Amino acid sequence: MRNGRVYPRPTESDLLNAMNTGQDYLKPAEIADLAALPEAEVRGYLADHPELFRCRTIGPVRLYHPKAVETVRTLAEAARNNRDLEAERAVAEAAAGIAVPDEDTPPSPAVQAYFDARDLKDVVARQALEIEALRREITGREEALSARIALLEETLRKEREKTSLIAEWVDYFDSEISLLKRPFLERILGKKG
Repeated sequence: MRNGRVYPRPTESDLLNAMNTGQDYLKPAEIADLAALPEAEVRGYLADHPELFRCRTIGPVRLYHPKAVETVRTLAEAARNNRDLEAERAVAEAAAGIAVPDEDTPPSPAVQAYFDARDLKDVVARQALEIEALRREITGREEALSARIALLEETLRKEREKTSLIAEWVDYFDSEISLLKRPFLERILGKKG
C-alpha cells in the first residue's frame, strides 16, 4: 500500500518487462553518436523541441525513442541550411511522425545495428564474466588436485619405506628359518666354522 492505494503484486512477466525498460530507447549521447552531431547540439534540440521527441523517464534519465535520431538529423539539416521555412516544415513533419505512437514501426537500420551492437556488447560482457568464473573454478580444482597429488606422493613414499623395512625383516627371518631347518650337527658345526 502506497499513498493510500493498494497495488497488485507484480507478476513475473511484469518484472521481466520492467528489466527491459529502456532497452529500445536511446540516451542523448547515443542519439548524438548515431546522428553524427555534437552532444551539446543534440541536447539543445531535445530541450528546444520537447514536443517532437517521445521519451521515457527513468529516475533522472530521459530515454528517447529511436525516431529521435531522424528528427534530430532533420532539425540539424534545416538549421545548417538556414532555411527557417524549411525548418518549420521539418519540425511539423517530425511532429506529425512522432505524434502518433508507432511502437510497431521498426527503427532505422543504423539504429537497429546500434541496438544489436549494444546487446552483443552485453552478451560478450556476460560471457567474459562466465569465462572468468570458469577460469577461477579450474584454477581452484588444479590447486586442489596438486595438493591431493602431493599428499598421495608423500603417503606412497612412507608406504615404500615401510615395505622396505618389512622386506628386510622378512629376509632376516627367512635366513634364520633356513638356518633352523638344517640338521642340528650342521648348525653347530656351521657356527664354529
